[in-house]
Amino acid sequence: NLMSETVSYSDAKAQAKAAKAYKKASRPWFEKKRFILLGVIAVIAVINSTGSDTGKETSPAASSSGATTSQEPPIKISAQKLISDLENNALAAKNKYDGKRVTVTGKLSNIDASGDYFSIKGTDEFSFLSDILININEEQTKIVSGYTKGQQVTITGKVTGVGEILGYTIAAEILK
Repeated sequence: NLMSETVSYSDAKAQAKAAKAYKKASRPWFEKKRFILLGVIAVIAVINSTGSDTGKETSPAASSSGATTSQEPPIKISAQKLISDLENNALAAKNKYDGKRVTVTGKLSNIDASGDYFSIKGTDEFSFLSDILININEEQTKIVSGYTKGQQVTITGKVTGVGEILGYTIAAEILK
């Protein structure tokens, strides 16, 4: 009789352990420790990468006021030549100008009311690609607010986008 109680007690204990193990094994994947740990690591990686990006965005503006002798000299070109190159061969224009510093001269065609950008004309003829978008920072909006439509302007900046539909986008460094 003592053995049957012992067996049933240990049997019950074993069944309880098995039930606990089954419950733990059958829980959803997102409640398991290894996935929670991976999630925490992923969140930290995302925070670090976005923190780095914001630092990179502010550094060109800071370097624009300082000496630019360590950079390549900009390519001097007219807005008309930029547009012509893009219309003739968008891929070649992208390979030639994307990511490069340029000094572009052209007629002012539009100033954004919010002060984020202005555009210069590459040609007087009607074309979908006739304007070049110049992104400016808060400090440069004071200079641009004194410009008038049709005025000849020269800007130096880095080409940040080249496309057969949207044309050129340039991040301004120096405005004249």
